[in-house]
Amino acid sequence: MTTQQFLKGLMMALVAVIVTYFSTTPIDFPMMGLAAFCAILTYTGKNLISVLHSDSPVGALSLINIVSALLIALGAGILNGAAMIIIDGVIVWAVLGKLTLSIVFTYLGTTLFAPPYNTNKVKGFHK
Repeated sequence: MTTQQFLKGLMMALVAVIVTYFSTTPIDFPMMGLAAFCAILTYTGKNLISVLHSDSPVGALSLINIVSALLIALGAGILNGAAMIIIDGVIVWAVLGKLTLSIVFTYLGTTLFAPPYNTNKVKGFHK
C-alpha cells in the first residue's frame, strides 16, 4: 500500500462522514467529530491487516475488496453506534445507516476507479 492510496482512502472516509452529517439537520458537530475519529480508526485498522491490501487492477473489484468493505461497514457501524450512545444516549438508525453505507460505497467506488499502484510503501504498512 502506498502513502497516496492510504491517504486517498482516509480522505474518502472523512468526506463520507462530513457529507452524511451535513445532510442531516441540525448538524451535530460533536457527533460528526466522533464519527470522523471512528472512521479513521476503522480504515486504519483495516489497513493494518496485511492480507486485506488490494491488488486488483483498475476497474475491477476482488474478493479482498468486498471483504474489506464489509469489515469497514461493520467497524464503522459498531464504533459509531457506540459513539451515538455515549454522546446522545440513543442510536439514530437513519444517520448510522446513511453513514455506514456512504463509507462503504465511497470505499468501493474509490477502489474501483483507483489508479494503478506504484512501489512506494507506507512505513507502517509493509514488512
